[in-house]
Amino acid sequence: MQKARASRILAFAAIAATAALLVGAGSCRRSGEKTYRMRVTTPLASHGTVGKAMARFCELVEAKSGGRIRTEAFYIGELGNQRELVEMVHDGSLEMVTTLASGTARYVPQLALFEYPYVYKDEAHQVRVLDAMEGEVSRLLAAHNFVAVGGQGMGFRHMLNKTRPIVQPGDLKGLKMRGPNPIYVGMFKALGANATTTDWSEVYSALQTGVIDGLEASPDMLLSMRFNEQAKFLSKTSHIAACVYYMFRKDWLEALPADLQEVVKECAREAAAWQNALDLEVQAEALKTLEAEGVKINPVADVEDFKKQLAKWKAEYVESQGPAWRDLYTRINAVE
Repeated sequence: MQKARASRILAFAAIAATAALLVGAGSCRRSGEKTYRMRVTTPLASHGTVGKAMARFCELVEAKSGGRIRTEAFYIGELGNQRELVEMVHDGSLEMVTTLASGTARYVPQLALFEYPYVYKDEAHQVRVLDAMEGEVSRLLAAHNFVAVGGQGMGFRHMLNKTRPIVQPGDLKGLKMRGPNPIYVGMFKALGANATTTDWSEVYSALQTGVIDGLEASPDMLLSMRFNEQAKFLSKTSHIAACVYYMFRKDWLEALPADLQEVVKECAREAAAWQNALDLEVQAEALKTLEAEGVKINPVADVEDFKKQLAKWKAEYVESQGPAWRDLYTRINAVE
């Protein structure tokens, strides 16, 4: 594992060295204007909505900057995992990474609240929250060398399991459900399930061998990993919606000429708006495909029952984390 990481670092060093030569030793346009290199990354695949939007973002930046910003895009596995990519932006080796709760929460733990149960009413509300909170997220991360621009939703998550439909909270009792972090695990326990953490790459075999009975994710994520081959009951709980921002390296962004700073931000927001519209279509199509492939999809009887059962745990969890969590939770909930 250390050898693999070392090889990635060496590979990236070569890229960085080439970039330095291009930028520092004569990367000026004929007009005398300097050009800048922007290396952008995502821990997600190029064919997903976030990956596609990142490619669009690069095209927009190069076009609207008149070629003054040159871009390079790197996708899943090309330069490292999410943690490594976030560290590279933080440390100054990259200019941007797509991430939020699962990446930058290591620096500002309360950012995990963006993936908290039932904080968004629907997809449109999630976009409003992300837009409204862009400045606050940037403020919280400023000391860690990040600027957040262009919030993107990644689909509401539902529960898939091998055993039975989840119609009401009591149907989760006794089921072994996978949760990726303490918030998800706490949510499942509050709903009566037996929760465990399982690496995303091991979920398929865990379903196959009975280590877990089910998991939760967006329809597109479930389909892309073929989890529907092992579990046939999909219940539309809409309990959490994951999201990301374009997280720019603050010192790099602020070193750009003022007009190019605005170009980068404008293009990020434009690409994010495009992604948010695309993701709605992709999630709807994924649901249709899952159903066509034999998954039994059901609505829950009343989503308010799930919200009520989680209310006490949600309040106690936020309170236990301290004032920084309470403040951000209040700000998120204030967005209509």
